[in-house]
Amino acid sequence: MDVYDDTPTIVTIWLTIMPKIAILILLLELHTQIGFIGGLNSLTISTNGYVEFLNSSLRPSLNIIGTESSIYLLKNLLLISSLLSLIIGTVVGLAQTKIKRLLAYSTISHIGFILLALAINTEQSIDSLLFYIIQYSITNLNIFLIIIALSYIMNNSYIYIYKDIKFISEFKGQFFLNPILSLSLVICLFSMAGIPPLIGFFSKQFVLYSAIQSGYNFISIVAILVSVVSASYYLKIIKVLYTDTDSKVLPPQAELSTVHFLRKTSVTTTLNTEILLTNFHSFLISTLTLSILLFILKPSLILNSTQLLSLSLFNF
Repeated sequence: MDVYDDTPTIVTIWLTIMPKIAILILLLELHTQIGFIGGLNSLTISTNGYVEFLNSSLRPSLNIIGTESSIYLLKNLLLISSLLSLIIGTVVGLAQTKIKRLLAYSTISHIGFILLALAINTEQSIDSLLFYIIQYSITNLNIFLIIIALSYIMNNSYIYIYKDIKFISEFKGQFFLNPILSLSLVICLFSMAGIPPLIGFFSKQFVLYSAIQSGYNFISIVAILVSVVSASYYLKIIKVLYTDTDSKVLPPQAELSTVHFLRKTSVTTTLNTEILLTNFHSFLISTLTLSILLFILKPSLILNSTQLLSLSLFNF
């Protein structure tokens, strides 16, 4: 967590996306080495007592008993890791006051859903796993891009000094100063909380549906409960965004001077924002936000891709 909190936000983006790629590599490794994807349906016993993988050459390095026990052991480890990730990531995240620490524990909670889908090990669950990784990577990337954008705007000056946003309280009143970026951040947070009809809702729905269909009722109930609880710390950020800054009672002349100063600062902020935020940065935030918001209008592109990949893993 200290690495997440103390590194620059641009580096944190790398740290938060790479584990998702690592899970994909792990998934492919499990498939190619021990035949975990698809379970024992993809294995047969040859005449000399060794395991033979369907549609592949004989691999005499494994026997059926060792393979079966290793698959069940791995499944149990994944289920336990999923349960602990869901609980720890949610409970500890409630106490966080720093934005990147909160997002780090949020990632732990979401990894619980990913591990649950991997442990279930059906075509439908692997499909939901791939979809979850894609949508969460998109949402998380967009959140950090918005944080970088707000950091530029909030800490602008005549000399360009960039300072990371560390505390949630620093977002206070940003909706009134930067409504578009704040609205984009709210959409991303609602998606991570699983609010319909955003893309994050469907990813959680697919994983939970796969779990219930496979008989994992207890861990499904835990996942639903932690999703409800974790929504509270996303709402905490949204509340800060929409909380106006405290204003003190001032004499009329002082109040007039303050208003003049704020207007002047606002103009300076706008000018500096145009310089600091590149067109590509703004375009990327807009595209990712619209993908999260309007997924329900055109879901076939991502869903067909993940379904094709999951089917290829099972029938390789």
